[in-house]
Amino acid sequence: MTIRCFVALPIPRETANQLGDVAAKMSYQDKSGAIRWVDQENYHITLAFLGEQQQTDLETLAEQLDYHLSQTEFQAVLSHLSPFPEARPKLIAAMMDKSDDISRVHRQVMNAIKSTMMLVDKRKFIPHVTLGRYRHSRNTYAGGIPMNVSFEALIDEVVLFESVLTTSGAEYEPIYRFPLDNYIDEYDEQCYHQNNTEFSTPRNKGVLADEG
Repeated sequence: MTIRCFVALPIPRETANQLGDVAAKMSYQDKSGAIRWVDQENYHITLAFLGEQQQTDLETLAEQLDYHLSQTEFQAVLSHLSPFPEARPKLIAAMMDKSDDISRVHRQVMNAIKSTMMLVDKRKFIPHVTLGRYRHSRNTYAGGIPMNVSFEALIDEVVLFESVLTTSGAEYEPIYRFPLDNYIDEYDEQCYHQNNTEFSTPRNKGVLADEG
C-alpha cells in the first residue's frame, strides 16, 4: 500500500491562532462559499510534495533527511496575505519572506529526496501558508483580503506528513518529525571542527510521530 505524503514546516500554535483569526474574518465575508477554508490545525509550509510512496521508501527518506538536515531553528516572517498564484489564483495564502534560513532548509530537504531517487514536484519554491482554496464553482469570493499583516513564526522542526483525503478535505498526519534543535548548522560545525579535533557531528534520527 502506498502513502500520499509531503515534507513541510509546521506553524507554531500561536502563529496559527493569529492566522486563523484573520481567516475566520474572511470566511465570514465568504457568503457564497467560494473558498474551502483550511483548519488552522493543518497550517504548514510545504517544502516538497511527494505524492504516493511506499512505506519502505519513506523509511529510507527519513534516514536521508536525518543525514542532510543541518539547519537549526529560525524565525520566519509571514509578511502579507495574497491570492496565489497571482496569475490564476487557486489559494488565499499567507506569504513568507524569503530568507537564507528557509532557502537552506528547502535545499537540504531537496538534496535528501534526490538521494533516494524519488520523483518530486520541481515547481519553483515560494514559501506560503494556505489559508483557503478556491472551490471549482461559479461562485466568487467577494470579501476583502487584508494585505498588510505581519506575523512571526518560530520554525523548529521539519515533518514528513501523510495526507489522507476525505470528503471534507485533506487531513495531515505526521509520520516522522525532525526537530531542528537536534542539528548543528554548517557554519557552526566548521568553526567547532577548527577548535575541537574530537568533535563529531551529532545526528539525531527523525522521531516516528507516534513515539514523540
